[in-house]
Amino acid sequence: MSDDNNTKRFTIDRLKWLGIYLSIGLVLVFLLPFPYDFISVFGLFILVNLFRTRSLMKRHGVGMRDGIKELFGSLSSYLSGNQSRPLKYYCMSCGREHNKIACPNCGSKMKRIG
Repeated sequence: MSDDNNTKRFTIDRLKWLGIYLSIGLVLVFLLPFPYDFISVFGLFILVNLFRTRSLMKRHGVGMRDGIKELFGSLSSYLSGNQSRPLKYYCMSCGREHNKIACPNCGSKMKRIG
């Protein structure tokens, strides 16, 4: 898939969600009186974003709790100033994580960074 095709798909997706937000917002603004439409538009905005996030996470195979943990974990490390994580080395033969020269499980010296 080329970059132009990805850009086109991204733009179409963004315009689709913009249209959904605008149409729902306009319907609520015309149906409800002032304080209720304002509150309902923001509430619906949050619910639609939650739905979008959940569907994207399912599509990419990430659980909702894992994604939230990762989000808050990265946020807390950012706020504390500790952004560097130690590198993890995995054996290319058996897949075991280790920090030695040779794998303690199979003895292979080939490893990858993960």
